[in-house]
Amino acid sequence: MTSPFDRALPPLTDLPSPPRLPEENPALVPPGEILIDSRRALTRRMLRIVWVPALVLMAMWLVLVFVYVSGASPTFWSLSLLVGLVEPHYLRAALGSLGFTSSGLWTTVLFLPAAATAISVALLPLAAIAISGINPRHHLSEAGFQRTVATRITAVLMAPVLVTVAILIILVAQPFGRVPFLHWPSLSPGPLTALCAGLLAIMLAWVSIRSWMSAPRVLGITPAAALETTARMDRDHDARRRAARQVLAQERRHLPPNPGTPEAAGALTARGLATSVLVQGGAWLRWVAPALLGLGVMVFGIADVAAVFTGMGQDLQAVQSAPLNWPTVLGAALIALVTVAAAAFAPALAATLSRSQRAQVTDQRSYPSWAHRARVNPWEARVVGLSGWIVAGAALAAIAFTALVLELLGAGTGLSWTWVVLGALVAVPLLGLGSASALRSGLRAVYYGPAHRYMRREAPHALIAPDIGTRADRARDPAVRAHLRQRLQADGQDHTLEIFDLDAAGERLWIDESLPGARTTEVREADVIAGRLPDFGGDGSPFQAPPHQAPEATGHHIPDSITGLRER
Repeated sequence: MTSPFDRALPPLTDLPSPPRLPEENPALVPPGEILIDSRRALTRRMLRIVWVPALVLMAMWLVLVFVYVSGASPTFWSLSLLVGLVEPHYLRAALGSLGFTSSGLWTTVLFLPAAATAISVALLPLAAIAISGINPRHHLSEAGFQRTVATRITAVLMAPVLVTVAILIILVAQPFGRVPFLHWPSLSPGPLTALCAGLLAIMLAWVSIRSWMSAPRVLGITPAAALETTARMDRDHDARRRAARQVLAQERRHLPPNPGTPEAAGALTARGLATSVLVQGGAWLRWVAPALLGLGVMVFGIADVAAVFTGMGQDLQAVQSAPLNWPTVLGAALIALVTVAAAAFAPALAATLSRSQRAQVTDQRSYPSWAHRARVNPWEARVVGLSGWIVAGAALAAIAFTALVLELLGAGTGLSWTWVVLGALVAVPLLGLGSASALRSGLRAVYYGPAHRYMRREAPHALIAPDIGTRADRARDPAVRAHLRQRLQADGQDHTLEIFDLDAAGERLWIDESLPGARTTEVREADVIAGRLPDFGGDGSPFQAPPHQAPEATGHHIPDSITGLRER
């Protein structure tokens, strides 16, 4: 029997649409809520630890140079190395036949990795710009915020190699003839083998650099795992509650969205379609790309071996394998376009097919555990599962259509049929699994947009570094002081003393005592030069005169006893 004193539980379904929070101007963030003093200080922090990523980048560039040199025909290079162990002059002849010289190779090996790594290190100021405007409170979890910081730094450091590989692919694949200074004649199995191996090396370097340039190491903050441990096991209850609020904020974007609201049609907007593709594309890089690149090294490598042994006794141009035919390339492009289009429209289509599950939802709130969410919200579970099936089905249909067209045109080769089978057996399941895995955490972003539109996570800082100047410069901004005063007045509590101190401080709103030039004497001298006299009577003022002991009285005093009177 329910006690009459029990309070009714809040409703867990038919929740109202979450209100959107007003946008915050990062230029008005007070200096006390900024993590790093300036972008220059942030760049210096990264320069002190960039030596490990520099070593990783140099090793990656050495691998890419080796891959590029051997990419014209990896099998021909392997055979030349074996023969060169017995007859060294044959290796020099092979170098000349492929268009290389010994001096050129040594120069490339010695200077290209170092120069390319220096370019990446020189881009660290851009990395500081990329992460300085991040607001930790805009991220739903501390782990998500720290991942974003590490990803942006890694993207800037890896930008030169990504641009170089993209330009190389465009120059080799262009249909206007071979570029004179390139040693790859076309995208034949040999260069494709080297390209897959090089992309695997780039992915490995990305993971290594991202793990080293982590947010705790760069920013000096507590790791998300340590915060989670504090939230679960710390003896201090207040510390546990503070850590729990910082680890994960309450999700306000409930699913399914209310009918008739703009969020209900959010998956069909341009923003929703783009978000769906980006969310699932990030998962494909983790699920599909490593598997396909590994298979590409094996499949294209076997095709190159077959081409080399088939052309034995002929000249080098005949030994090099022929490029892929255009019907195969167009078929691969068609499969990619159909898969991307299916990923864009899959959430909206899956939501239409899941209308019957809306009435079965018992809790619209979000939970960290997917098993819990799927149990209380069958609609979300069905949308996520159907989206994965839609993407996998569309990719499989595109592969079947491409195979049919190749058969009708008679353009199918052994290599193309191999990829048709591997695509159907390997790529299609991984695409579906990757899409479903991504939408478990990204479906709300597809319908509602970013989480910070509806919530603010409790975090000690609201900005990583100011966009202009330092925190002391930010403290001298009258707009920042006025905004802080308005925020204190709107808080609803008694902040009379804080507002008084804010008005009395003037341009001395915030002084970082750890910075040079912020000591009391230097600040006093700067104020006197500027014509601002210090308030010597203010209690606690940094410009108050230092205390001194009063001199002892020199006048007569009344003796305490008759003996003292006699002594006088």
